[in-house]
Amino acid sequence: MSLYDRSILFIKGMAMGISDLIPGISGGTIALLLGIYKEFISSLKSINLSTITSLLKLDFRKLDEQLNFKFLFPVFFGILSSIFIFSKLISYLIVNHKPFLLSFFFGLIFFSSIRLIRNSVPRSVYDVSYMVFGFIIGFLLMFIEPFSTSNSFFSIFLSGFVAISAMLLPGISGSYILLILGKYQFMLDSISSLNLINISIFSMGAILGILSFSKIIYWLINKYYRITIFFLSGLMLGALNKVWPWQLNQEMVLPFGETSDLILSLFIFISSAFISNYLKGK
Repeated sequence: MSLYDRSILFIKGMAMGISDLIPGISGGTIALLLGIYKEFISSLKSINLSTITSLLKLDFRKLDEQLNFKFLFPVFFGILSSIFIFSKLISYLIVNHKPFLLSFFFGLIFFSSIRLIRNSVPRSVYDVSYMVFGFIIGFLLMFIEPFSTSNSFFSIFLSGFVAISAMLLPGISGSYILLILGKYQFMLDSISSLNLINISIFSMGAILGILSFSKIIYWLINKYYRITIFFLSGLMLGALNKVWPWQLNQEMVLPFGETSDLILSLFIFISSAFISNYLKGK
């Protein structure tokens, strides 16, 4: 794998990391839209006890054979880099320029989901029904009300487990799950302030979630690929309500604001289609 290819994987990983910081968007969604989802899940599901043994022995050749290390490392490094680098920036944009930020991701998910459906070509009523079912599930996510949980170590661990499982599944946002669990701002503050205890406990829960949930997704993709793709495409389209740029009290409203802002949002929305198409082809 050339340095250029690794750089592209790093950039795609950064896109996944940035999306995981935004409630309503899943890193798994971005991985699917950018064409690395299946390989990403395949690499994750290969993690087992022998992986830990090889890591302790510093046997990187065996790790590469097992995990496709040349693929997984730049992607994960990109994810982690963007989470630590952009956590404060994303917080600022969500508060001060939310319509612009969400216009980009709304367009990215919308155009790419349509392309996924078009490429797979629905051939029967069953194919369409899987998309509709996924759409309904994604749409109903908006009606889940947030609730408060304690900041105990177990609660942080459980939040990591649940959130990472959602992050791996396109259409369901890990950040939104954290928001529902009352842990979104808590973990964002922990990352920004480098609270290593909270980050470590959350990471342990996330690792366990990766080990268990990635194997389920991999089985579905390999056993029922078309069904899974149609369901996930519908899920992403249904969940678009969570990233609609104009919202008041968690509810979608018609576009509002200065004319120049609306034009810029439209430009960002259209630009996202070209960006996703470019990265998908890399």
